[in-house]
Amino acid sequence: MTAAKALVKPALLEWTRKRAKVRPEDAAKAAHVDLGRLEAWERGDDAPTISQLRLLAAKYHFPLAVFYLPEPPADFAPLRDFRKLPDADDEAITPHLAFHIRSAYERRELALELHDELRSKPKPFPLRATLADDPEKVGQAIRDFLGVDHASQTRAARGNRAFDFWRRAMEDHDILVFVIGGPHYAVELRQMRGFAIAKPELPVIVVNGRDYSQGGKAFTLLHELAHVALGESAISNGASEDLGSQPDNQRIERFCDAVAAAALMPQSLVLGFSEVTPTGAREWNDDTLRTIARAIGVSREALLLRFVSLGRATWDFYRDQRARFHEEYRLEADAKKEDKRPVQIKRSTMLMSWNGREFTRLVLRSYYDQRITLNDVSSYLGAKVKHIPALERVAFQMAV
Repeated sequence: MTAAKALVKPALLEWTRKRAKVRPEDAAKAAHVDLGRLEAWERGDDAPTISQLRLLAAKYHFPLAVFYLPEPPADFAPLRDFRKLPDADDEAITPHLAFHIRSAYERRELALELHDELRSKPKPFPLRATLADDPEKVGQAIRDFLGVDHASQTRAARGNRAFDFWRRAMEDHDILVFVIGGPHYAVELRQMRGFAIAKPELPVIVVNGRDYSQGGKAFTLLHELAHVALGESAISNGASEDLGSQPDNQRIERFCDAVAAAALMPQSLVLGFSEVTPTGAREWNDDTLRTIARAIGVSREALLLRFVSLGRATWDFYRDQRARFHEEYRLEADAKKEDKRPVQIKRSTMLMSWNGREFTRLVLRSYYDQRITLNDVSSYLGAKVKHIPALERVAFQMAV
């Protein structure tokens, strides 16, 4: 008996593959056919069976229903790519990264629809910046907008919650913050540390959870928020020091780094430490750097770079120490790869990290208001029904 063919348009087959950043030969392998057969499907000379279409849908990370649309949907606006990847091909966005970008756009669109259903209005994002602005003033404007003060920041840093603290502050102002984590669809840090979708309502920031430090993720979060203030949807991997012959990219990334540093480490906070009060540049021992960095909730590298901008360290000293820091990062990453012990993380914790508190609350409020079903909640949050009560507890618990 001949298997039934899927009645899909060739243009949808080609669009979904390209949108997923999957090479034709990899798509053909996933569907268990040769490359010629896949090309025939995309030309319209043949069509996959329903079973083969399901295999393609799984490979592309698209719902099966997308393939039955009457025509390819309007594509998402591209993110400006500020990454410098060694030995990268022209197609530097991997299928996993393409999935996360698409997922971020889709969850934002869903959040807007849920707000409409609830007849609520997201808070507008009011901050606007240009490269002509003083990064110190932009950084302070971010602190004022988020309502961050020295005491609450250092209290969170002492509890090793720097990233959680800044993330909650942003989510309280209707900025969606998602974190890529877990073994599924993982993206290496060299590929991406973060990206931003700059919109006047519900801007989105996505941070790579492969950076295991609270301070490192906090810096990425503020760097991407600076992109949002610039109105620049962008993807970064923390390579602003090495952007080669792209002066425009260098200028933008360095501006965003400077804004992030000013927001995280305002001059009044940094100079408040007794070790920093003497004027003039100096060299710093590692213990002192570590103590101050932990108290603020940043990395030693970020703190030392801030010292340079405040005239408390030299560029030469920073560059020497930066090489040492990066070697430490490499050794720590290698050690984590070698450590095969399973890490037990609650499913509700993983889902909350992935979706964020604000998006999770919005979905749950829509359910409480009978705008969506329990199955919708499960689908939107990627959670089994049995995990939803735990998600509720985490989503609505008070900040500590």
